[in-house]
Order: sequence, then structure tokens, then C-alpha cells
Amino acid sequence: MLSPADADIVERDTALSGLRLALDTGALMRQLSLPPLRAVYLRYKPGTSCVASLIPDDGGLGAVAVMAYPARRYDEVRARRNWHEKPQPVRFLDAENLAVVPLARDRGLKGMRRIADPERGPAFLSDLLQKGDPGPVRLLRYKAGRRAVLRVGGFAPALIKSYAEADFAAALEGARIGAELGAPWLAGLSERRHCIAWPWQKGQSLCPEAAGTGPPEAWQATGQALARIHHAPMRPKRHVRRADEVAEILASSAMLGWLRPDQAPRIAGLVARVRARLEESQFTPTLIHGDFSADQILFGPQEITVVDWDRASVGDPARDIGSFLARLDVQAIDGCLGAAEHRRAVADFTEGYGDGRANSPAILAQHARALLALLPEGFRQRRPDWPERAKRIIARIEELLKRPVIAPGCSVPDEQMPALGAALDVAVMRPLLSGILPQPVHGLDARLIRHKPGRRALIRYRITYDDRHDPEILLGKLRAKGLDARMPALHAALRAKGLGGEAPHRVGVPAARGVLSWPALWLQERVPGRKLTDLLPENGAPHAARLVGRALARLHMVGLPVARTWTAADELAVLERALCAARENMPGEAHCIEAILKAAAHILHELPAAETTGIHRDFYPDQVLIDGDRVWLLDLDLYAEGDPAVDLGNFLAHLDELGLRLHGNPQRFEREATAFLAGYESLRTVDHGRVELLRLVSLARHINLSRIIPGRAHITTRLIEHCVPLLVEAACRPERLAP
Repeated sequence: MLSPADADIVERDTALSGLRLALDTGALMRQLSLPPLRAVYLRYKPGTSCVASLIPDDGGLGAVAVMAYPARRYDEVRARRNWHEKPQPVRFLDAENLAVVPLARDRGLKGMRRIADPERGPAFLSDLLQKGDPGPVRLLRYKAGRRAVLRVGGFAPALIKSYAEADFAAALEGARIGAELGAPWLAGLSERRHCIAWPWQKGQSLCPEAAGTGPPEAWQATGQALARIHHAPMRPKRHVRRADEVAEILASSAMLGWLRPDQAPRIAGLVARVRARLEESQFTPTLIHGDFSADQILFGPQEITVVDWDRASVGDPARDIGSFLARLDVQAIDGCLGAAEHRRAVADFTEGYGDGRANSPAILAQHARALLALLPEGFRQRRPDWPERAKRIIARIEELLKRPVIAPGCSVPDEQMPALGAALDVAVMRPLLSGILPQPVHGLDARLIRHKPGRRALIRYRITYDDRHDPEILLGKLRAKGLDARMPALHAALRAKGLGGEAPHRVGVPAARGVLSWPALWLQERVPGRKLTDLLPENGAPHAARLVGRALARLHMVGLPVARTWTAADELAVLERALCAARENMPGEAHCIEAILKAAAHILHELPAAETTGIHRDFYPDQVLIDGDRVWLLDLDLYAEGDPAVDLGNFLAHLDELGLRLHGNPQRFEREATAFLAGYESLRTVDHGRVELLRLVSLARHINLSRIIPGRAHITTRLIEHCVPLLVEAACRPERLAP
């Protein structure tokens, strides 16, 4: 019998006369005298089609797909010749425009058609698994036309997946990547029939639906395993981009909006907010699992195994984290996890991953995205409580979006920055901003984007002036030691010198928009573009790197008087602090770190004096936005008079570190390094020997940075091994230090 919510859908969708039977498995079984079946998945397109996947309780191969179509489409389906052939013909209910398709007639799954054939199935399985008697077959999961999962064999069973043709190539690539990262190697493969087999993997599932909560060490190990995945050098062909994620939540929300029209306005508001957060969130693409949850984890006494790599992709690493957290939320909503167990699982997992808090901007956005994607899941799985489940998921998304969005590793409030709380309080900030902006502030949203506790913070303000104007985004910069009044004046002076972003140079710094003495912050415009860091791992970015080189040269050519200076002695002091901390915390590497420090100190002591200019002082790919052929230079807080080779060397060292971190190869972005120098050299001369020395000195500083920044510890030893011979050799060759 249909629930009231399902009956309402049937009443509204008049184009699908068979929808009632597709949704009511009991009524269908009675009408057709079918053996016991249970609905496991539903694919529904209102007014277009509904396909329900039903499998036997005993796991046999008597599964069927129940397909409801509009009249014209049904006539086309009804005319398929092979669906009328024996044995196992398709059964048609013409009055309802409904087809009941046996597994052996599934047009999308060539492998299942063969496996479900009683005459040819055993021979196919024997060839696939390379064993004489494949043993008993049990159907575990079935999505009609998309995928089926089976367990085959008794004593030494195998897991077999049958895929639709469109999904097979990506699944095979994912299976091979997974095998390189600890998942089982393939036990069989049929490219013709789109089937992959693995040996049955031993271990206990971490999924709360199957195994309770699991021990804390398993959750921590899962976080560690995910961090290793995100640092792996593999790059599948499949990419998940922001546009794909936006399309995903739009489709999901549209479906639930149709299913529950009373919730549609509420959902639309959430989608708009989550979409904005996703589109504002920057990321460096890495290998991602693509469907990461506790369901994909098997743990044993010694190790855990990550399985099901069908959706391995290149994308935002926060996507995996958000998916994992969202699935735990839904399992808590379903009653599989108690509140305390849920909190512990989240805490242990995030601690294992080592990327700080679960409410960093990127993770919060992806967490909410994944929950939106799960909204129609209860309906698709034919859960009788699906309407209430969806409402509880919506409430969870709303709860997430109320959280303060903060950077990894920070805490709010900050005792050394008492003004931070005020800067995030919209009731406090609305009248203060109205006093310094051209119009009174009508609406205000404040989000903490970056935070270095006890030092500084970056806050994003979304400002609405009145109902006739689009919102404006401004960024507020707050310092613990007081207002940095120098920066608004510096930005204004640089823009007056030609760095406003306009032609002909098309190089700019953001415009300052106002200063507040309390809380001690200044405002700047948010400028468009993508960070160079995000462009690099996609297909390389030599053209963008060349533009950045020219932009840095323009900054060095401004000739703006500046009181602050930066010398080689200052550079050495920073390096000494970093390497001394690394040496103290890495006693096994102390000898090598000491050798690096001595060599770098010698180089900096002996480096001849050079012409100075105004320099950025912290120039690297994250400090640059590329907007077509326009380049925006960010974060000039350390701007000083100094050696321009410091900026060049620092930028190149960051390319080396990024190549090592993402690809295991410090030369991975050498093409971009060459283009960057060529762009700079098109406007100013470059002392290549000097730049290379400062590049090495800057890279040595990353030894300690990799130790303290979450997600980089895997390259600390590699950096030491890379730097020792190069710096020692450079220090021992006086000609490299000559002017």
C-alpha cells in the first residue's frame, strides 16, 4: 500500500500511469504472482520514466526492473523484439504502460545478461575468474541499467561488478588506482562484457549500519588513509569540477522539490547558499576517492582497506571529507549512530586526517553539498520514512550553515584578538560599516575565511545596500597588534602608479575601501579570478605563469618609496628560526638539517649586495589571481624595500614544493618556472645565478613548514634529501656567489 506521500506523487504525475505499481512492490507482486522481492533502488524522472530495481530476498538472480513510461515511449519499448523472446521474456502491463524486465534482459548490463543466462552464465563466470567451478552466485546490489554487484563462490569467493558501458572505463581506471593504494588487485576482467572481479576482501566494515561504531583507531586510520589518497600522484581522466558539483545539487534539490513541493522554497534557499560557498571555495585539485564513506572501509587488526574506487577522480579533496561527514550525519539520523558515537567518530576521523577542524570553509561547503545530494536518497531506496528523513537532512544543512566558517587549526574566540568576535558580529558591524561606506548597509553576512590565532584574520563581508542593488563582497583584514594603517595607503599609492588592473599593463592590487579603528581592520574589494595554484595541477599553466612574471616585474618597477627594508640578514633570521624548530623536533634528521642551515647561512652571508626595489616579500602562486589576461596581486602586508631576487626565488621554491607535494617531483612545474622567469625578463633583467641560490634558501624554509602545515608531512624527508646536496654544493662553489 502506498504511503500518503507516495500517493500524492502518483496523483500529480498523470503522465506515468504505471507509477503506482512501480512504487508499490507488494501490489505488483500480487498482480503478477511474483516471488518475494524487495525494492532496492528507484530512478525517477517525473513525467518521463520510473525504473524500480527489485531483488529476491534470497539473493538469487530473479531480480527484475519495473519500468513505467508515458504512452508514446511505452509503445516504443513494447515493440522491442528481443524482449519478447523466451526464456525469460519481459512482461508487459499495457493498461499501466508498465514493463517488468528480468535481469537477463537488462539492456544496459551486458555482463548481467550473460551471468543470468542459466546456460551460458557458469561458463562466463568460470572464464572471468579462471577457475573451473565458480560456485554459488548471490546478487548483493542492483541498479537497473547501471550496475550490479555479486558475490560468487564459497570457500574463496570473488566480488564481481557488472557495469553499464558508459561507466566501465572510469571504473576500471579507478580499480587499478585503488589497487596501487592498497585495495585488492583484479581477479578477473571482461572488457567486452564490462565486468570486473576482485578476490573477496577480508575485514570488518566500518559502516555503522553493518558494524556499529568501530574502534577509535579505525576512524583515525581512515582519516590517515584519506590523507594519503589526497597526496598520491595518480591523476584519473575523470574530473569533478565546481560546475559538476553545482549541477549535482541543482538536480538533487529539483527532485526533492518535485517530491515534496511544500519544502521547495526552503530547499531553494539552501541551494543558493551552498552554491555560493562552493563557488567561493578555492582548492588545489588532487586525486579523490569520489564516493568516500565508512561503507567503503574494511578494517582488521593491522590495517584498513579503502574499496569501491568506481568514482576515482581529480577534484577538491574536501569533497571526500564532506561526503564522509554527510553520510555519518544521515546514519545518525537513521538511528545507526547515537549522538555521542557520532561526535566521537567525526572527531577521530578528522584528527586522523590531520587537516584541523571539520568547519573549515571548504569542508563546510562540501559537507552541505553532500547532504543536499542525499536529500532524495530515502525515496530512491524506498524507505517508508523518506519524507521525515528528508526534513531532518534539511534541518542538518541549516544547522551547518549557521556555524561560523573558520580556517583549519583556528579557534574562536581568540584571546589575543578580542576584536575578532566584534568583527564577526553583524549587529555590531552593520552600523560601523554604514559609517564608512557610500550607502547605509541594509543586509550583512560575515564569514571568517583565514585566521592565524593571535596574529591576524581575514573576514568576508557580503553587503546589501538596499533591495535595488546586488550584494557587494568586501574583505576585512584584522591584526592582533592593531590597525595596519600603512596598507590602505600602500594600495592606493600602487594603484596610482598604474597597478589598478586596467590596460595597458592589466596588473593590479585590490582597491582599499575603508578603515575602522575599532575593530582594528581595513577593507578591500574582492577581485575576480582564480589562484594560480589552482590552475597549475590541471593541465599546467605556462601562459599564466608568464603573465605572473610580467606582473611581478611591474610591481618591482613601480619605484614607490617605502620605509620598511628587508635584507639578507632578515632572510637568514627567518630561516634559522624555521630550521632550528625542525632540528629540535626531528632528532633523526638533525645532522642534515644542520648542514642545510650552515650552507644557507654561508650563501646569504657571502651574497653580494644588489639593487633594491619594493618587493612583495611573500610572493607565491596563492598570492596571485588570474582573470583572463589580467593579474591581481594579493596580500602585500610584508611589502618592503629589498632584493627583487627574493620574490623570484620564493615563487620558484613554492613551485618546487608544490610539484613534490602533488606529484613527487620537484621539477614537475619547471615549464611554468621557465615561463615565469621569461615573463619577468621581458621587462627586467634577471640574475639567474642569484635567483637560483635564493630559490634553494627559500625551499629549505619549507622543511619546517611541511612539518607544521597539515597534509604536508609526507614530503618533509624528501625536502631534506633534495636540499642537502644542492645547498652544500652551492656553498662550496665560490663562483656561484660572484656578482
